[in-house]
Amino acid sequence: MENIIVFGAGEFGTLVTNVLSYIDQYQIVAFGDDDRQKAGQTLAGLPVFSTVDIFEFAETKKITTAIMAIGNNRARAEKYELFKNRGFKLISIIHPQALIDTAVTFGDNVIIEMGTAIHTHSTIGNNVFLGGDALIGHHNIIGDNVLVGGNASFGGSVIVDDYATIGVGSAIKPGVHIGANAVVGVGAAVVQDVPENAVVVGVPAKQISENKT
Repeated sequence: MENIIVFGAGEFGTLVTNVLSYIDQYQIVAFGDDDRQKAGQTLAGLPVFSTVDIFEFAETKKITTAIMAIGNNRARAEKYELFKNRGFKLISIIHPQALIDTAVTFGDNVIIEMGTAIHTHSTIGNNVFLGGDALIGHHNIIGDNVLVGGNASFGGSVIVDDYATIGVGSAIKPGVHIGANAVVGVGAAVVQDVPENAVVVGVPAKQISENKT
């Protein structure tokens, strides 16, 4: 069994802990978090360290494997790069009740929750979170640092660029292209391409603002 650090001691940390509880290959030994108020506390009976202290702990314990459990795409990407540059192996985890079809590929630090289904010939990038019961159609291409909320449904041949956020319960028409850093609101029905940085909501989805983060 391989010891692992989970960075993120909030709700996403508990989600990742739950998925890891089904995977015998890894054993969580500690959590890290940017929130200094969480440092010194425990989560799931394990210690929570600050960003600086988690690296000291890892070096002392000779731990070189980690996973980023952060909801915000930018923050998750920042920590992904930090750990990667320090030589950590960033693992991907799949809930045993997720369904992954043939010819599906995905990168590092991909978290796939219970009930998610990914159809054939789809590609998932690095540092992606797929919420529970999400449906990813065939021949989808999902970029890096993307978050897909639970129960979101993608038709075939959808493209989602880096840093996009897809809201819970949204539906994406086949062949639609979601631009980088775009935000699709909860329950939106996307029937046409979404520009980079656009925030779209409603049925059918319409742009209401820009995502400036």
